[in-house]
Amino acid sequence: MSDTIAECRLLQRLGADAVGMSTVPEVIVARHCGMRVFGFSLITNKAVLDYDTKEKANHEEVLEASRKSARTLEKMVSVLVQRIEHNNNLA
Repeated sequence: MSDTIAECRLLQRLGADAVGMSTVPEVIVARHCGMRVFGFSLITNKAVLDYDTKEKANHEEVLEASRKSARTLEKMVSVLVQRIEHNNNLA
């Protein structure tokens, strides 16, 4: 489900540059369980802010952005995990 135009406009007025779908609840649960958390987000689509535009938020746009970024994200996570494992072994 995509954000409505009204929601996007409100978030823009509040100063938001990006909006994540569900990071915060997962982080709260993980921290409650005593886990350390590192989070990052992939921006997959632009907000539609105009009622008169023919632009529409769509799932295909999200999937395409994800496909294009998959290899880069995979490399980032691999490097991050290696560094975390290396630093944990130093303690």
